[in-house]
Amino acid sequence: MAITFLHTRLIDRGEVLPADCLRVEDSRISAIGGPDLAQPGDELVNGGTLLPGLIDAHVHLVPGASRLAATYGVTTLIDQFSKPDLIAAERSAGADFRTSSIGATAPGGHPTLAYAPFPHVEGAAEAKQFVADRIAEGADHLKLIYDDGSGAAMNIPTLDEPTIRALVEAAHSEGLKVVAHVSTAAGALKVVECGADILAHAPSDLMTPAQVEAIATAGAAVIATLDITDGFGTVGELPLMREAALMARMPARWRRVLDKQSRRWMPPEAPDNTITRANTLALHQAGVPVLAGTDAPNPGLIFGASLHRELQHLVQAGLTPAEAIVAATVAPAEVFELADRSRLAVGARADLLLVDGDPLADITATQQIRHTWLAGEIAVPASDEVELAGIHFIGETTDRIITALKDMWPGFPAPEDVYREDGELLGHVVPMTEGWLPITVFGSALGPATDRETAVETLENKGLSSLGETWWARTDGDWQEATIIEAQPDRVRLRWNDPMLDQPPSGQWYPLTDVDLEFR
Repeated sequence: MAITFLHTRLIDRGEVLPADCLRVEDSRISAIGGPDLAQPGDELVNGGTLLPGLIDAHVHLVPGASRLAATYGVTTLIDQFSKPDLIAAERSAGADFRTSSIGATAPGGHPTLAYAPFPHVEGAAEAKQFVADRIAEGADHLKLIYDDGSGAAMNIPTLDEPTIRALVEAAHSEGLKVVAHVSTAAGALKVVECGADILAHAPSDLMTPAQVEAIATAGAAVIATLDITDGFGTVGELPLMREAALMARMPARWRRVLDKQSRRWMPPEAPDNTITRANTLALHQAGVPVLAGTDAPNPGLIFGASLHRELQHLVQAGLTPAEAIVAATVAPAEVFELADRSRLAVGARADLLLVDGDPLADITATQQIRHTWLAGEIAVPASDEVELAGIHFIGETTDRIITALKDMWPGFPAPEDVYREDGELLGHVVPMTEGWLPITVFGSALGPATDRETAVETLENKGLSSLGETWWARTDGDWQEATIIEAQPDRVRLRWNDPMLDQPPSGQWYPLTDVDLEFR
């Protein structure tokens, strides 16, 4: 079906087009002009602001990532490290992305904790075969990691300079661009000197004018990823959770993921992005293409939703709203050579985002989403099965990272199990910035964060007896009183206290992904 947008603000390359009508036919933009371009039988859409679909230039795939992103107007993802089986499964979902497949890193180097086992690169002699293997997996570009951990007071293995140069040469000989993960200004300069095309992050230490100029002279681009700091906040509230319009669109299961991530250990002083913002602005002013990217699904970051936060961070860094929109549309399309999208132009792929308000005046207007179209078709969410697979993938990855960190650093703050004298598990105490949070076996808080001894005592007194108390629960609707008949680490059996509800006498099992619980 053809679609005609009538009397709509059209934004292309960060500027308002003089025309205010646009027609889509057969997955492409077919005409731009006045209202006379509408034809009989067209679906008519009136008003609002139409943008090209947004591009997130830095993510790591999970099942359903591209479908979730599209509900927020992000119609293309640039994956910066995923395994081939996940890539193949996500391609079959039909949504669009580009990928590096497995990134090149030294044995034991970043991000081994999250993705092991996977192939590593032990020296320059392995570079050509490593690149060939990634191309065979469907890689569209090469990702390499040059990070010894010094930016985070760590000591981890990393690639040496000859290996980086060999990887860049092998990738370029096959027509692939090279994205380099670095965390420091010196690292950024090194990889660019070795020929890398794109920095995966803005450096976290202040760049000198000479370093900025060197990056610009080399013709490299940078993916800002300023919103990484959105992974830090207070108990029960991460920055994304304060964005009402974004949260209103968030599927309940993903909202629960975000809520759980807000109740984890965080450092006493949350990192800020003051320096990375300054670096981003300096690079931008020097002519370096700045690309919007989120690094989802790091804690506090949700596919699609977090790119709107990234746009806010870019404006706070000093870019204009128009420049931030360019960073999420035409700039990544040009850098990653996606010539068929990110434009409101005749012949372009009809990946479109319709919002209310004027994002050129207020960048938060991008959050006022009406609809998203993928190649001219309304974006649809992932199936329940795929959505659950994505959430479980994140949970398993998080558990693997925490286990590895505990093995490496025995003092690393991590949840502790609390048992009754007879060996029955009562729950867990979870270290937080504010203290220790007492958590039931099924993951619900029994009180506020306190000192460890008080949290343990709370579990000893209430860990099991609370099951006989009245809880508040909700699935997709309003909060209601309920009794927990039985509980397991991944599900609970609830009986609603409302006598008018039709329910089994013994209650009903609910996966924890599908129910919110509060002990009030």
